[in-house]
Amino acid sequence: MEAISLFVQPHPVLRDAVEELIRTDAIANEPIKLAPGQFLFREGEESRRTFFIAKGLVRLYSDSADGYSKTVFFHKAGSLIGFQKFQRLQEHWPSILNARATTACDVFALDAAEFASYLQAHGEVCYAMAEYLFEQLALEVRESVNTAIYPVLQRFSALLLRLAQEFNSVQAPAIIPFTNGELAEMLGVHPNSVTNSVVALRNAGCVDRQRNCLVIVDFDKLRSLAENLVPENG
Repeated sequence: MEAISLFVQPHPVLRDAVEELIRTDAIANEPIKLAPGQFLFREGEESRRTFFIAKGLVRLYSDSADGYSKTVFFHKAGSLIGFQKFQRLQEHWPSILNARATTACDVFALDAAEFASYLQAHGEVCYAMAEYLFEQLALEVRESVNTAIYPVLQRFSALLLRLAQEFNSVQAPAIIPFTNGELAEMLGVHPNSVTNSVVALRNAGCVDRQRNCLVIVDFDKLRSLAENLVPENG
C-alpha cells in the first residue's frame, strides 16, 4: 500500500499543453498571485474558470459541520484545479471544496468553456486529462483504504515521510512546517490523535517539536513505524 496520498502529480502532456496555451494566449487566461493563506476559491462559490498552478502549493479541502476540515489534495506546480465546468446539465457551477494557498503561488485562471472546447478538439490532451483525473480518483480510494485499515500512528508516520519527500528534506534533521492541527486535517482525524502520535514519536526518538513545525530526527526509526505504508522509493 502506498503512503499517504495527498500530493497531485502533474501530467507531463497536460502540463506542457496548458503552458503552451498560456504562452501563446490561445485561450483566455488571467495571472493570479496568492500569498500563503489566500483563497483561490471557496466551497459554494460559482467558478467558470479552471486554474493552472505555475508555482507553489495549493491545498484543496472541505469544511465539516463540527468545525474541522479535511485536506483532500495538495496541488503542486504544473497541476490543474477547478473543474466545475465539467458538471453535466448544470446551469450553475458551485465548488464543492475550498482551495487555499499553502505557499506563495503563481496561478493562471483559464476560461473553463474555452479549455473544454480545446480538450474536445485535441484527443491526446483530452486523454491526458482523463488520466490526470483518474489518478486523483485513485488517490482518494487509496486514502480511504488507508484510513479504514491502518492506525493513526502508522499513517501519521507515513505522512511525515511523504511531506519530507515533497519538501526535499530527506535527511535528518528535516523540518515539517505544519502545526498539529494542520497535520490532523491532512489525515482527517481529531487534533488530539496527532498530539498523541507526536508524543509517541518523540518518545521513540523519531521527531522533535519546534514551535509551529516538527523536525524528523531519525528517518530509519520513522520508516520502521510506518512499515508497509512507505513505498520502496519513498
